[in-house]
Amino acid sequence: MLSILDLFSIEKPVWSLETICTMIGCSTPTAYRYLRELAEAGLLARLGNGSYTLGPRVMTLDYQLRTVDPFFSIGHSLMRELSEQTGCDCVMTRMFDEKIVDTHRESSSGGLDLAYGRGRPRPLFLGAAPKVILATLPRARLKRLFEKYPAEIRATGMGDTFEDFWHGLQRIRKSGYYISRGELEAQMASIGVPLFSSDPQASAALALVTSLQRFEFMDHGKLLKQLTAAAQRIATAVAEHSISAQ
Repeated sequence: MLSILDLFSIEKPVWSLETICTMIGCSTPTAYRYLRELAEAGLLARLGNGSYTLGPRVMTLDYQLRTVDPFFSIGHSLMRELSEQTGCDCVMTRMFDEKIVDTHRESSSGGLDLAYGRGRPRPLFLGAAPKVILATLPRARLKRLFEKYPAEIRATGMGDTFEDFWHGLQRIRKSGYYISRGELEAQMASIGVPLFSSDPQASAALALVTSLQRFEFMDHGKLLKQLTAAAQRIATAVAEHSISAQ
């Protein structure tokens, strides 16, 4: 039933009962029962023409997530400070199962017009943030990802074989950062580092994003130093928060 929620997107925010039946492969009575229960829970809202869109409970849950997420509650002020210092947008990205999602962004004056904003799933194998997170995952999990997404991985140039994929990510892990030039958006560049809490696997990533043209004239070493310092401060505070909450 909850898989119905995955159908709704920015590109297609409204769905009819008939189309939902086709997409999830169930009978009309079953789909109607699912939709009624989701609407009663506030996760969907019924429109006047019989179609459905996401409901008010989704907004409430988003607010609650922002409130209880220690990475956000601890990190947003440090991200704002970093954005003001560098003139770049500062983006926090999380990996949930096999989905990469930006969870918060702080912008300096004006900010950038980015295609991917808070909550919109990003490509799993493009950009600095996903790669620095992936680089910290254990070999067995990366093996499963390669077996599931071989075409996508090859298309991004991350390797034609698993060993190529693995060794490329290990180089990123060893360096501790990754610079992306035009991978996710043609005229944008980013530098990202992993965010850890108590596990050896990264819980998130922190990245600075700016135009590709501006990035080429910036001091990358200085940017990395500032970014790494902010990430370490956030990670330390999140770890301390986790201990105190036990």
